[in-house]
Amino acid sequence: MKTPTDISTQRLEFFSDAVLAVAITLMVLRISPPVQGPGQSEWEAFNDQTIPAIIYFLITFAVIVELWRHHHDIFERMPERATPRQMAFNMAFLATVCLIPFGLEYYTNSPLTMFSTAVYAVLLALPTLCLGLLGWDVTDEVPWGAIRISIIFLLAVPLTPLLGSWALIVWIIDLPLRALIDRRKRA
Repeated sequence: MKTPTDISTQRLEFFSDAVLAVAITLMVLRISPPVQGPGQSEWEAFNDQTIPAIIYFLITFAVIVELWRHHHDIFERMPERATPRQMAFNMAFLATVCLIPFGLEYYTNSPLTMFSTAVYAVLLALPTLCLGLLGWDVTDEVPWGAIRISIIFLLAVPLTPLLGSWALIVWIIDLPLRALIDRRKRA
């Protein structure tokens, strides 16, 4: 007999895919045409308002795609039916993913403040940690990758006063760091 939390992992994965798709859709809907200020050309307005919004969208889209990919990898290793704890970790992951469009819009509207950077970074770190907990429950492996990525997201916060919106560039650190870690694992 099924319990109220006894659900197939396939159904849970489909639901998760839908939530991720809605989050991405909400993000792209927030990119709006520029509003020209007095004495501002159309190109200047586009350059000041729309281009940063598109760049921040693309960064966040890449993060969500990476979360989706890791989510898929975890579900490949899950049993046929999700445990109540796995269900809770997955729902926490999805709830935090739903907050990402808010974080993106908040950051896009005021990218040079430490507070908006902190909100954006935390709202990207939380689903990463939730996904790490789900993976830990499924595989019994400590989620060092999720911890590393969350720390990298949060590193942008103290760098904001020095680098402004360029503080997000620190997120690219993960690529060579991951390559170095993978190389050491193979050696």
